[in-house]
Amino acid sequence: MSIRLAEANRAIQATLAKAHNLAVNISVTVCDGDGRLVAFQRMDGALAEANRASIGKALTSARSGRPSGDESIAGSEYFRAATVIGEGAPLIGRPGGLPIIRAGQVEGALGVDGATDDEDVECALAGIDAFTSSGIS
Repeated sequence: MSIRLAEANRAIQATLAKAHNLAVNISVTVCDGDGRLVAFQRMDGALAEANRASIGKALTSARSGRPSGDESIAGSEYFRAATVIGEGAPLIGRPGGLPIIRAGQVEGALGVDGATDDEDVECALAGIDAFTSSGIS
C-alpha cells in the first residue's frame, strides 16, 4: 500500500502543530518508499535551506528504513549509492527523518528540518504519531 495524500497531509498538520507549540519554523516532507515526494510544506519564517534538507532527510529514511540520524547510515550503501535522488535533494544523515512503517514494510518517510536536531525529531515524531493514531500505520 502506498501513502495517500490525505494521510500525508494529516501527518504534516500534526508535525506543523508540534512545531508551532515549540515556537520553531520548519519544513516538512512526506515521501513514499521509493523516495517520491507525496507532500511538502514550509512554515512562514522557515529557512529556505530547510526545504531541501527536509526532503533529503525523508529520502534518507525511506531508502534506509531507519531514522536519518542513525549512525549506521553514514558510509552505508544507502548513503553512498545515491547522492541525488528524484528532485535532486541530497541524502542527509542528520536527525529529523523517520520511516513510516506499515505491516512491517517501509511505506515511506517523514522528514523535518529548520530547528535543532532534537526539535526536528520531536516534530517528526508528532507526524509519525498521526499515522499511528489514525490507524494509518
